[in-house]
Amino acid sequence: MKLETKTHIRSLLAGLFQSPHNQLGQPVIEIAASRWMVRAGENFIVQFELLHHADKAIMYSTIARDGSGPLKASFLTMLLLEDTIASVQQQYGVCSGAASVTMYRFLDLADMNSERLAAVLANFASLNEIVFADYVLPPLMDSFADEHETA
Repeated sequence: MKLETKTHIRSLLAGLFQSPHNQLGQPVIEIAASRWMVRAGENFIVQFELLHHADKAIMYSTIARDGSGPLKASFLTMLLLEDTIASVQQQYGVCSGAASVTMYRFLDLADMNSERLAAVLANFASLNEIVFADYVLPPLMDSFADEHETA
């Protein structure tokens, strides 16, 4: 990744963790030098990580299949995720195991601005609800259905 791209993206994310964007509702939290997260409602944490090649990032979210909530990806989960991503090289993907499900998306950082980054994070969080509903136990799927009926 080019240094100017990395500096630009870090600056954009700094703005999003100093005050929450209206599309996100929650501030972005820095958890490492090139890794951030944002809580997406009660059920999801979206993580955003800069990659070391090209001007790309990866967004991912991991949830427990038993419906107990979001997970910060463990080291082992991330190794499996990275292996899967390296094998398939798809723009979006889902890695499903016995205990957890991870959804990811590669993101091209070219011409990224604050509004677009906030929208991309918010849209990915919304997509999590739809995709993860197919993978978790019925109590969580029921809560999704109730939430969308009242919306």
